Amino acid sequence: MTNRNRRSFVTTVAATGTLGLAGCLSSVREWRGEGEEPTATESPGDGDGSAGTDLPALPGESIADFEDLDGWTSMIDAGELEAATDDPYGGSQSARLTADAETDYAAIYTAQTDGLDLRGKSLSLAVSFTGRDQLHLTLELFAPNSRNVHTLRRTLTGPADRWVRVDFGTGGIDTQPDLADVREIRLAARRRGDRSGPIECRVDDLRAVDRPGTGKVVLLFDGTLESHYATAREHMDEYGFPGVEAVIPEAVGEGGRLAIDQLDALSNAGWDMVARPRTGAQFLHEYTPEEQEGMIRRTKAFLENRGYEAGAKCFVTPRNVLGTESIDLVREYHEAAFRFGGGPNGLPLTDPHNLGFFSGDAGEETRTYVDFAAEYGQLAVLHFEHVGPEGISEGAFADLLAHVDAADVEVVTATELLEDA
Repeated sequence: MTNRNRRSFVTTVAATGTLGLAGCLSSVREWRGEGEEPTATESPGDGDGSAGTDLPALPGESIADFEDLDGWTSMIDAGELEAATDDPYGGSQSARLTADAETDYAAIYTAQTDGLDLRGKSLSLAVSFTGRDQLHLTLELFAPNSRNVHTLRRTLTGPADRWVRVDFGTGGIDTQPDLADVREIRLAARRRGDRSGPIECRVDDLRAVDRPGTGKVVLLFDGTLESHYATAREHMDEYGFPGVEAVIPEAVGEGGRLAIDQLDALSNAGWDMVARPRTGAQFLHEYTPEEQEGMIRRTKAFLENRGYEAGAKCFVTPRNVLGTESIDLVREYHEAAFRFGGGPNGLPLTDPHNLGFFSGDAGEETRTYVDFAAEYGQLAVLHFEHVGPEGISEGAFADLLAHVDAADVEVVTATELLEDA
């Protein structure tokens, strides 16, 4: 990613009792700056075993840097915890969570005697996993006990063997948690997709940052489908909502797909035209690195050559899963990337190449996540394919837009997200 819109932040150090694993990151990996050529050693978690170089300061403060694991314990029958000094995200080590094939999940926790004040905070975490394409993470805040829980969730759909940051969004609330008095933090890693085999993931730099006062919603439309122009736009215009269209160049002008003049009309109405390569029935990572680069480069060039340069900075993952080479190429060509995440994202973003979306056609769950975005200053990216008989009904879509309009959120485009990053 480039740092075109990244602001400078002053990082402070948390004083945290038994959580006290905090401190400024002494050695973390560098994101490329504006105009710099990408190299393997500059990518976060390039897997070469080196300790990496310092990151530009991230917002907020590190409340756990995992340099000392004494304050963390594995849950009973939930795998093992150990220090990982090979290819750490930052400092001299990260924490490795493992579970064998017969163990349901890997989970750790830490307790805080005096309570931790996380009011008005978003939480993010550096994660790298191996041996599978997908992983589900749950971060639970016991505030102050197990009857009052604020749960944050995220589904990771690749890449394996690369460090990414997860900007956790709220996934559920039990009773009435008091975030001014968080007494326990639990982190669990579970299989997703393929339910077989062991679990192995590394985590580092659990970070808290002041969240914005107003949440954001992105309305993301996939597939270059004509119903986005013919049906969705009509309802969105009633509220002045912009959208984000994932453009598949090979589909433009085909039956049931958007034509160039319709893309132009959407762009003129404030929509982003973003890059979505065509991979057919295959995942992007199933092609050779050279083929992947060709798809990514051609799709971006198609948008730029038709006047959609702003949207071309952003990428939508075909079939959701990103492989190791895929994420490196996406970071080289694009400043942000979307794929399935299963819930909202915390704000401000610490990794715009790991933006999670969820279905806009999940009824009450979709509306709940919009409400969480409003209440906790988060980002909800609602994903749509067909709008009408083959997908979300026109009536349900109109009702959802009315719900978004009534919520205390700002509807933004992908490029507007980058402007705030």
